[in-house]
Amino acid sequence: MMLYTMLLAIGTAVAAYISPRMVTHKGTRREAVNRLLLLVLFFMLFIPSALRLYTGNDYYTYIEHFHDVRCGHYVVTEPGFNVLVKLIYSALGGEYFLVVFAVFAFFTVMFFLKGIYRLSSDVALSFFLFLSLGLYFQSYNSVRYYLALAIGLYSLYFVWRRQWGKFVICVLAAALFHKTALLMLILYPASRIEWKKWFAVPLTLLGISGLVFKDLYMKLFVFLYPSYVNEEEYLNGDYFSIVNIARCLAVIALFLIVMQFEKKELSDHPVANMYLKMNILALLLYSCFSFVPFVSRIGYYLNVCQILMIPELICCLKDKKKKVFTALVILAGIMYFVAFLYKADDMLINILPYTTWLSVPDGMMPEF
Repeated sequence: MMLYTMLLAIGTAVAAYISPRMVTHKGTRREAVNRLLLLVLFFMLFIPSALRLYTGNDYYTYIEHFHDVRCGHYVVTEPGFNVLVKLIYSALGGEYFLVVFAVFAFFTVMFFLKGIYRLSSDVALSFFLFLSLGLYFQSYNSVRYYLALAIGLYSLYFVWRRQWGKFVICVLAAALFHKTALLMLILYPASRIEWKKWFAVPLTLLGISGLVFKDLYMKLFVFLYPSYVNEEEYLNGDYFSIVNIARCLAVIALFLIVMQFEKKELSDHPVANMYLKMNILALLLYSCFSFVPFVSRIGYYLNVCQILMIPELICCLKDKKKKVFTALVILAGIMYFVAFLYKADDMLINILPYTTWLSVPDGMMPEF
């Protein structure tokens, strides 16, 4: 717990000296300082993730997946994941799963930080939210998914700029590790286009259809994910998340509040409006499609923008209001972080206690 708290505090302090990329000129001393500080942040996050041992709720499961991939057994994991594992195990001549986890940690942290630096109007606040909302620490679990999510966050830069070719390449690369990433091909462009007033009708009908035609949607889900055919525990579960719904409602409320203060500033703000739409879609998903197994994984492709949207909105405010709202966001983030750590030793999360192979006694190191 102390390690995670130090990462949040020290990392945010370092990030406070990084100026947003959109106001930093290339080739300047300021850019060089930014890159140096980003490198510091990278190693602060990469090293604990790479050195962990049996920390994460699916750590053992992934070791089994690695073994099955190497032995040529049937696996449900995506081709990019399988090829990467085979390459690493073949190059090293053994089942060095610690190296595989380190490689995933490297690229996951890299894409998250690159996305924050490229997209955020306040790097320190985005970094603070990235850690305090648990996104970084959850990457100790579901390493395939969080790599895809990190690439998804990074791809928002190309959505901003309407560089659709590069965006599609990013999404396809993410889908090589988690096929749910393909949903970004629909969700992100849908959030980027202008919504007319009549869009409320199809969105409402979509939500109602989720509540009424649950069985039909589940048949489609099983068709897309045949590995769940005999998993009654997952197919009959309810994944309603009051926390994710509350987060979406909170940022939508923040948007409306800032709009009241700074109508002129926000009315023609395409980025903030895009993030608003992403949160509306996430809210619709969490509220009306909670029967879909692991619906939060789909929703996170949408509400991951919260670490960018909140700083974007606060930057629209004038001095005094900006300080007040920044303080309120930091307070809320700390409270969320404390609540997250309180449940971090739960079997569903299991990132506490943190253990590393550096501290494992002799004779207890895993065999390869």
